[in-house]
Amino acid sequence: MTKLLQVVFLVLSTSMFSQTQSCASAKQPYSQALLDHAKATSALLPNISHELKYDVKFVHMMLNLERTTKYIYGGVKTVATVTAASMDTFMCSLHTNHTIDSIRFNGNLISCVRVDSAVKIKPPVAIPNSQSFTVTIYYHGTPPVGAAAIGSGFSNATSGSWGNQVTWSLSEAIAAYQWWPCKQILTDKIDSSWVFVTTDPLNKVGSNGLLTNTVSVAGPKVRYEWKNKKMIDYYLISVSIAKYVEYNLYAHPLYLPNDSIWIQNYIYDNAWVSPSWINTQKVELNKMPAVMNFFCKMYGMYPFYKQKYGHCMAPFGGGMEHQTMTTLGFFDYYVDAHELAHQWWGDNVTCKSWGDIWINEGFAAYSEHLTAQYLDPPNFAPNLNSAHNNVMSAPDGSCYFTGADTMNSGVIFDGRLTYDKGGSIIHTLRFLTNNDSLWFQTLRGFQNTYKNSTASVIDFKNYYQAQTSINPTQFFNQWYYGEGYPTFYVTWNFVGNVAVIKSVQSTSWPTSIPLFVTPMEYKIQRSSAPDTVVRVMHSNTSELYAFPVLGTVIGVVCDPNNWVINKVIGPSQDVTLTSVGSQEIKSNEINLSPNPSNGIFNLKMNLVDNRSYVVTDINGKLITKGSCDKETRIDISNEANGIYLLQVKDQSGKTLDSRKLIKK
Repeated sequence: MTKLLQVVFLVLSTSMFSQTQSCASAKQPYSQALLDHAKATSALLPNISHELKYDVKFVHMMLNLERTTKYIYGGVKTVATVTAASMDTFMCSLHTNHTIDSIRFNGNLISCVRVDSAVKIKPPVAIPNSQSFTVTIYYHGTPPVGAAAIGSGFSNATSGSWGNQVTWSLSEAIAAYQWWPCKQILTDKIDSSWVFVTTDPLNKVGSNGLLTNTVSVAGPKVRYEWKNKKMIDYYLISVSIAKYVEYNLYAHPLYLPNDSIWIQNYIYDNAWVSPSWINTQKVELNKMPAVMNFFCKMYGMYPFYKQKYGHCMAPFGGGMEHQTMTTLGFFDYYVDAHELAHQWWGDNVTCKSWGDIWINEGFAAYSEHLTAQYLDPPNFAPNLNSAHNNVMSAPDGSCYFTGADTMNSGVIFDGRLTYDKGGSIIHTLRFLTNNDSLWFQTLRGFQNTYKNSTASVIDFKNYYQAQTSINPTQFFNQWYYGEGYPTFYVTWNFVGNVAVIKSVQSTSWPTSIPLFVTPMEYKIQRSSAPDTVVRVMHSNTSELYAFPVLGTVIGVVCDPNNWVINKVIGPSQDVTLTSVGSQEIKSNEINLSPNPSNGIFNLKMNLVDNRSYVVTDINGKLITKGSCDKETRIDISNEANGIYLLQVKDQSGKTLDSRKLIKK
């Protein structure tokens, strides 16, 4: 989902802006209308809502639409099943701008009561549990202006760039009721949907699923019959009508060796013949098969591969991830990648509530970084730095919100927090996992487990822990629920053959998070040997690390791969940094052997002074601890082969020395 951009930006290099930047701010105007709608109907009040008494199975739209106007007339049939003990009142939402011409309940004409946008129908007899029923509402009217995340739920405009007239829908978050009678509850996904649109023969109509037929009807008119056979949330059903040219691409993911994924694109007929479009946006669009192949590898097979993926152009700045056919105003590499990622994160697995929007937008923003890392490496670091800098443009702010904030678009679609922080901390969680095979296996497994359904942030947290055996509670408390970011003041020195690094942390919002306990990396630069990267845990406000190294140390880089949202002061050399705690560092003071070993290590120390040791895995999980003698036996032979971290601490708990233990 994207924000408005000025037309001039459309010709700029794709590396100059990201979907995150082009997504959030235009969503904010809808918040008050959203709140008013929620208050006026009972749809968002589960304790009294009639809408919680049935499960929608099928929706069939039969609409008459034109590119020259947003006037709607036609009907929508809903097939549902009662989930309560019985249902004596059916309720859905339809904006008061629309006049209801007639209603048929199980084929029989029936009246309704309208309270603001709530449409209530009382069947002659209460419908018992598990029984299916059909409601068809025939209506006409002109949808209102505003109230959607970008613009209106249903719009008509002329493209300023190309001069094309377009009518299109954009229902996020709860603006679907502006153009069709519906149930707007995220957890009730519709099992299948048909969108039939009758229109002028000069038009093409894009929608979800597959175009199964075009039928000539009196008028003369043509009816486009789109059929979607996959589960879909209410806000992802879409239509777009304009004078389009169809342009097809095909992806060939690893999992379809003898088949392909159809990418069906509806392009303005005026843009299609324009050299400026051909030389810029078409170039970006042509990159999408490679991105599709990549996401299939990272997240699992494209969920709707038996149907298609595609795009419909419409005159707004950004994109909206309508299931199987994104609506967007222009083609840009990262905008396109973001919206494609939504087909997994938002469409296949949908946020359980708007408070769980991180499931949608956080992972779509993260997917931009993955795209850059693997398919556009020169832009990986700049894009990630841009996101981190935006997060740190203010000292506070959390990805978490609840209650009234779920009706506040400025919170739901906040570019700094929901998008940039949301995507960046997923990158950090990958760092915490420290095992890419396990990380992407977890993401694919989550997609498979929650496919065709909805999921909360808690669902993801619990699934992650079950799959990785890493408890992410501290991570989520710090980065998702907490506010702020750390700053590391880093100094270093080279004494004998030991690189000494001192890191003192402060936080931007200490009343929320006084200390970010996190793994960190430091790149040790050497003049007579290759640079090396060491990984440590930052567990105390002040940490002191010592690493025996070959060659001559000439510099240190903190977080060289930008895994963590942070600021760094330094690193600078401090020639007075020659001690660990109160003891002078000497090459023979601490001896660890053998290393690597089969899990038995001998730690010898010249000075003990109430020192203790702690061994953790690379994710910070405690393996063993104890007090130090001049000769101490450390046994991790029952642990898996790999790298562990040994920290020697003084009586106050400060780290005096940090070393890798390698068990093989």
